[in-house]
Amino acid sequence: MSAILPILRGGGNNLEILCLELEDYVVLSDLEKKEVLQWRNHPEVAKNLYNQKEISLAEHFAFIESLRQNPKKQYFLLRFCGVGLGSINFGKKSSEEVEFGFFGNPNLSLSGIGRVLEQVSLVFAFDILGARQLTLEVFARNKQVINLHKKFGFQISKEKEVKGEKVLEMCKDNTRILPLRHCGVE
Repeated sequence: MSAILPILRGGGNNLEILCLELEDYVVLSDLEKKEVLQWRNHPEVAKNLYNQKEISLAEHFAFIESLRQNPKKQYFLLRFCGVGLGSINFGKKSSEEVEFGFFGNPNLSLSGIGRVLEQVSLVFAFDILGARQLTLEVFARNKQVINLHKKFGFQISKEKEVKGEKVLEMCKDNTRILPLRHCGVE
C-alpha cells in the first residue's frame, strides 16, 4: 500500500499543501529496505527502542515478510519529494485503539521531522484507520519526544518498567468522536 497524505499549513490567503508519501514496508525495494534498516540500527535511533541490539539484514527482511501475514501491524517509510524522512508503524490493539511509533532518518539534519511524523501518524490513525484512540510508549528519559507528544495533545496514562527503565504510556482520543476511554492517569 502506498498513500499520499496532504498536510495543510498556513491560513487566510497563504495556504500550502505538502504532499507526503507513505510507502508500506512490504512493497519497498531491497535498497529502500536496507536504508530503513541502516536508520533503525543507528545508535541515536536504537537507544530509544525496546530492542536495542543491531538487527541483521536477514532478520530485517524476515520481519518485513512477516508483515504480509499480520493484518494488525503496518510499517511505512515516509517520504517528501523522494527523500526518506522516517519510519512510522501502527499496531491495532483493538478495532478502536491503535498503538504507534516512529523514528526519523538520523542522517538528515532538518529540524521538525518529529512534528511531521507525529502529524502524519495522527492523520493516518484517526482518518484512515478510524481509530478512536491512539497510544504509544516512550522511555521516561526521552524528554524531547514526551514533550512533542504533549504538544499534540497526548497525556500520560500509565507508567511501567521495561528492562529496568521507566516507560510511559501516552494516549490521545480522537476529538472528532466520543472517546473510547478517557486518557487520564490510572
